[in-house]
Amino acid sequence: MNLAMSTSQADELQHLLESVLSEMSHEIAATDNAGFRAKLMARRTLLADLEHELRDLLAAAPERAGEEAPDALVRELARPGD
Repeated sequence: MNLAMSTSQADELQHLLESVLSEMSHEIAATDNAGFRAKLMARRTLLADLEHELRDLLAAAPERAGEEAPDALVRELARPGD
């Protein structure tokens, strides 16, 4: 699957993921049901992987290096074979 977004959209998504991950940690700690906790932990892992990949792409975005490229992440996020 491919996803195209501007750097500002990716930035906002990355901040949203950080917030959700923080809230999930509290929810996991407060959950007594082992099955539900395992599902939350698996979801948190998936979202954390996505947040790390997005953070890496944002750090490498050309406009962060001084280039003007409003849709710089389109090239990065739309890699063939992903």
